Amino acid sequence: MTLYELIKNRLHRKRLEQILHVFLEEEFGFLISKIKLHRHLPFHKRIKAKIAFEKKTDHPVRLRQAFEKLGPTFVKLGQLLSLRSDLVPDEFMIEFEKMQDNVPPFSYKEAKKIIEQELGKPLEKIFTSFPKTPLASASIAQVYKAKIGKQTVAVKVQRPGIETLMMEDIELMKKIVEMLEHHIPEFKEYALKNLVHEFEKWTIKEFNFGIEAHYAKKMADNFKSSKMLKIPKIYSDLTTDKVLTMEFIEGIPLHEVEKIKKAKINVRKVIKNGYYVILKQVFVDGFFHADPHPGNILVLKNGQLAFIDFGILGHFDKKLRRYALDLFYTFITNDPEKAVDVVLRTNPQSDINRDAYLKDVREIFEQLHYSSSQDIMIGQFIKETLTTAYKHHMEIPADFVLYGRTVAIIEGLAKRFDPTFPLYKETEKILKEIVSPKFIAGEVYDRTKTKFSEYAHLAETFPETAKQILEKAKQFKLKIDLEDTDLKNITTELERSSGNISLGFIIAALIVASALIMQTDQSAYWYGSGFSLAGVLGLWLVQRTIFVKVKKNE
Repeated sequence: MTLYELIKNRLHRKRLEQILHVFLEEEFGFLISKIKLHRHLPFHKRIKAKIAFEKKTDHPVRLRQAFEKLGPTFVKLGQLLSLRSDLVPDEFMIEFEKMQDNVPPFSYKEAKKIIEQELGKPLEKIFTSFPKTPLASASIAQVYKAKIGKQTVAVKVQRPGIETLMMEDIELMKKIVEMLEHHIPEFKEYALKNLVHEFEKWTIKEFNFGIEAHYAKKMADNFKSSKMLKIPKIYSDLTTDKVLTMEFIEGIPLHEVEKIKKAKINVRKVIKNGYYVILKQVFVDGFFHADPHPGNILVLKNGQLAFIDFGILGHFDKKLRRYALDLFYTFITNDPEKAVDVVLRTNPQSDINRDAYLKDVREIFEQLHYSSSQDIMIGQFIKETLTTAYKHHMEIPADFVLYGRTVAIIEGLAKRFDPTFPLYKETEKILKEIVSPKFIAGEVYDRTKTKFSEYAHLAETFPETAKQILEKAKQFKLKIDLEDTDLKNITTELERSSGNISLGFIIAALIVASALIMQTDQSAYWYGSGFSLAGVLGLWLVQRTIFVKVKKNE
């Protein structure tokens, strides 16, 4: 659908005019003219757009102001952009982080109607008390502090008509981005199409409160025995796509540092808890809060933390989780070459000049030499390393970028609370605790199981593959003239190769078995013997392959 076809609808046309008018007010008329959209403005505004010149300063401030004026969709887009340090220059990120999501509340009458439609009962029969004024009002929903019996709950109600409004805005965004890239080729470098597509996916998820409830339950399960993090209980029978009911948690927002100190809460304990929670989520669970904004985190009286919003979360499969841990360790061990290799493994298809990228990464690592162990903020270095990869035209998985930013945010908060907090030492301590021998055994087991499966598949398909090759040879009537000695050599090599494959199977089986025994907390003698025997057989395999070939070549 072209932009012209899209704005045939009167409402679409009116919304496009609003968007253009706001950007004109914020002195982006030069862009409106360049992409040939000035004709969608009234005549006197067209003239203004044509003669408007590009200001050389305050672009980030004016863009943030334009987004805030345009309402929910653009505010949410700005908040997403504030998470993408790989795409957005620092000066824009700083402004987008200031983006306000406070909008006028919709009426109690509308909220009541939505709740009753969604839950199928009169409001009075569901809640023992329900206020007429919301506790907070934002772009997509507003929250009420209500009661079920004696239990205080938070009830999140979706803003009426917001889904239709935002999806229409996103369609307009797509067309505007197409025109920007067509008329101003430099914009292609920012991968705006991919960004809007990513924004659309996240927005669709945010409209479904059932997904948010699922995320909250999953995180609660990951920390069910933890005294560091509290996740509110979800009332599943009072939760739908448009209504979310959860336990109400009393606490102090994390950014209100002075209030926390006045409440005589152990600040260092709060920092340690927050840092441990984030590192565990990233490296062990592979499922982490990707927007640890201070407003989304509460501090409880005992120093425990509580998450109250689950709109933006990062997901790591086992491969990405392993890469994240490997990258983290490259900064602890100060190994820029390994860091580059890890980043390149996240996108093997990328066409990147490794040497040029390595040169830039080395400069980032050099900062480690000029920092005391107390000042090192690994998350910031990771974020810079990933941002630099994008500058070299490499696309990094969005969740991997969120991981770098999440660790950087939590480190920044730690320094804000307590400038003397030893981040580097605490990082080493936490990693030793969460990445335990049992965890490593599990990783070894997973990796070995994958390889074992590959070998099994190879062994299973080899006879059929060999048969197909012979059939092909027969069809083409290939003539092979071999001496008896050549045939003997081939036979010997085949026997040796099959022996090597069998030996590889035995080694893999020993590693898997030892890893499994290790996870059952059996004596170190048993899994130690298994690993030792695997090591001896591995050396024999090396001797059978590499050294025999070297000797033969001599």
